[in-house]
Amino acid sequence: MLRFCLARVQTQGHGLGNELVPWARAFLASQVLNARLLPPAFGLNRREYWRHFGTPLDDWIYHRAIERLLPVVHFTEADWLEHGGDDVVAALRSFAAARGLARRAAYVLVTEGLWGGFYHVQAARDFMRATLYQSRFAARNLLRLRERIHPQKILVGMHVRLGDFRPPGEGRDIRAGNVSLPLEWFIGIADSLRHALGEQVQFLLVSDGSEAQLRALLEHVPCITTNDLPDADCSDALALADSDLLVCSASTYSHLAAFLSDSPYIWFAPNLFEHPEGCYSAGNPEADRGRPDAPRQRALREFQAKRATWVSRGLGIGLEGAVPASLIRQLQHRQAWRRWQSDLMRGGVSPVLVNPGPHS
Repeated sequence: MLRFCLARVQTQGHGLGNELVPWARAFLASQVLNARLLPPAFGLNRREYWRHFGTPLDDWIYHRAIERLLPVVHFTEADWLEHGGDDVVAALRSFAAARGLARRAAYVLVTEGLWGGFYHVQAARDFMRATLYQSRFAARNLLRLRERIHPQKILVGMHVRLGDFRPPGEGRDIRAGNVSLPLEWFIGIADSLRHALGEQVQFLLVSDGSEAQLRALLEHVPCITTNDLPDADCSDALALADSDLLVCSASTYSHLAAFLSDSPYIWFAPNLFEHPEGCYSAGNPEADRGRPDAPRQRALREFQAKRATWVSRGLGIGLEGAVPASLIRQLQHRQAWRRWQSDLMRGGVSPVLVNPGPHS
């Protein structure tokens, strides 16, 4: 059979998070359709991701040839919505049945775009992590970074997006996208954490900003940095994801790190959208208009039903940067939980919590 799945690359030079979402969607399609997954044609992306993932610089020629030689099946946002608009695996199965793809021996399924967000490709989270780690430079960089991190201290990863984003202020709506967050916010959060945790907290700074742009933060907060590690796009995302707490910028790269992480994370509250139900979301509620079964709408209904006991992994914090005591307790618990000395499988010991039997 000649079945292929590919994610079409955006030639404007979209960032890693933007490219990984359609790639993950194409991966899941390849599993559903028993088709061969083709890596994205990163030769078209000016960020040179082809160097990280070992794809040929002229890969776009091969993709273009396949699309000319084989029938092309497009899987678009409209198709996803038509077939449920939720988990993309279920949507792909329904889409494949409607198009009779199981009976076809030769075609190429093409998908592109960031639509659907990270929620709809959550079944590909392990694929995304593995793809980043197995990239050309990630493992080496992460080993070097490991030597800089104190294993017993709480690690707070801060992503400060500056380089190609517009500066904050000047009447810009921070929710419009591609706007940097004020450094004062990061400084305020760091001060709040240091006040509560003292020497038990350390900070990892990942940024595309220059030394001059970051000076106010670095002079105020001692940080472990990665700016000397070459080709750190993939390793930085994984390092942020593995932090005990992630402080996000309003960027898809931070979305990616938070998606790959199981740790709590902080979002800039003015970047969020307020709902009449008394909560906030990272996406514009207008996007759900006419879709009562959209994931965010379902989450809002559940929030109303369980408001008193609602717990969020992601927390919006205002410009003052005050971190609540509940989050401090979470971090202290994570620090204790991570100690190898109390982990049996890492050579540690554990108290007996059950009756060991008559031979004790």
